[in-house]
Amino acid sequence: MEEEKFHLGHRIKSVFEQRQMTISEFARQIHCERTNVYTIFNRSAIDTNLLARISKVLDYNFFSDVMDEYGLTCMFSPQLNIHVDLNRCTREEAEDLIKSVSKALSQDQAS
Repeated sequence: MEEEKFHLGHRIKSVFEQRQMTISEFARQIHCERTNVYTIFNRSAIDTNLLARISKVLDYNFFSDVMDEYGLTCMFSPQLNIHVDLNRCTREEAEDLIKSVSKALSQDQAS
């Protein structure tokens, strides 16, 4: 059997050790039992909700590591979520905003 070179649990343990956090504190912050932390360190695959909590607590993007390891690229563009009250803008401000958004969208579509 071929050994996997990427092991998510080992990566988490490595980052955890760099943060110099206690097992108890880490377990509390990711909402699990202390004994489960050792299980996490030994798992090569982890539920995405748990991985998101771990990433937040350790301030490290493990999802990026997974994507890099498997040669994945982001297949979506983040949505631009802007709320502007055009009634409070001058006509010139509104037109500038529309031009800026249109430019950003056309650049996104070109890439």
